[in-house]
Amino acid sequence: MNNGPVRAIILGYGIRGRAYAEYAKTHPREFEIAGLADPVAAFPADAAYPTWKNWEEALEAGVDADAVIISLPDRLHHKACILALEKGYHVLLEKPIGCTWKECEDIKKAQIKAKRLVLTGYVLRFAPFYKKLREVIAYGSIGEITSVHHLAAISYGKAAHAYCRGNWSVESKGTGMLVNKCTHDFDLIEWWTKGKTCKKVTSFGSLFHWRPENAPEGAADRCQACPVTVRESCPFDAYKLYYDRKDLRYHFADESDDAILKMIETSPYGRCVYACGNDSVDHQTVLMEYDGGLTIILEMESYSQQRTRITHFYGTRGEIIADETKIEIKPFLGDSTTIIPAQNGHHGGGDREIMTEFVKLVKTASPDRYTKILGAALESHRIAFLAEESRYSGKTMDCVTEMPI
Repeated sequence: MNNGPVRAIILGYGIRGRAYAEYAKTHPREFEIAGLADPVAAFPADAAYPTWKNWEEALEAGVDADAVIISLPDRLHHKACILALEKGYHVLLEKPIGCTWKECEDIKKAQIKAKRLVLTGYVLRFAPFYKKLREVIAYGSIGEITSVHHLAAISYGKAAHAYCRGNWSVESKGTGMLVNKCTHDFDLIEWWTKGKTCKKVTSFGSLFHWRPENAPEGAADRCQACPVTVRESCPFDAYKLYYDRKDLRYHFADESDDAILKMIETSPYGRCVYACGNDSVDHQTVLMEYDGGLTIILEMESYSQQRTRITHFYGTRGEIIADETKIEIKPFLGDSTTIIPAQNGHHGGGDREIMTEFVKLVKTASPDRYTKILGAALESHRIAFLAEESRYSGKTMDCVTEMPI
């Protein structure tokens, strides 16, 4: 590879594709867009590279590029990643790696054969906050960790948007909510427990509330047609979530008031949350046991006010509480300490830092390193899929044999 910028074709120009494309503007000497494919998105007016409406045409075009960034819908990750590897490209692949464990294993085989990088979009492990948290844990200030309680609070607005009205509302169209959302969290857990092996996993969860029988009396199928008296008392009303508030508008290419009103009136995001035909869970708990007796609880919750992650580490000599803004170290002996890591950018800077790492790995890493990187990412997916198997079957899963106990 030459010393110039890494050139990449971006497949999918939704929120994730746009986030990665931004790196070309802020770091032009490191990264350059070689092409862009999306069936519906409006392409940048100043694009000086080829564009396609079909991602397969993009990969077949023979473009001079080093890599492919895949931010397509989940169900396309498997096919697109394997084709990109067969074409000789390195890959930055949005999570999940695959919609089934078999798809993940297929990608592993293709990566080994191609000897190319597949870096999963685990942006949290690259975020300064979580890198500092890992340093604090590794330092051993609270002794040996005995248990971890980790909450992934989605927030009622984000959950209603993505897992009720949105692309991940029906499991058969991709993955369940746990695999789609919380492979981030399983990756963090694997990072924190490096050197330990997960022995058993069990999980419970369901679609508790966003069901037709829970719709308020008199509710319509779309918020636009819903009586004002019903809408006023509904926290999930599309006008409240998208028009009155601004924090969810980043999901849409056009964030103007007029565009948001049109979206509410014509798109799936204007549907009543009780009439979406969704079957994704809205809450789920996973219990894991690691060798040495370490236990970890992962809670995924839709019905929270804030979108955040809160992690409580219990150790033989103290506790650590991290809430994505600060890290509190509370030893049994001595004074408590609070660390507030600097954060700048989406995912606390993780989007920027993963691109920096991707460029570096494409330029400098070896095939053996590439295989190890994907292997570590796959382990978090494996545990997530076993947790889903436990939820479906009602049985605890042995993580070694991958069979129910």
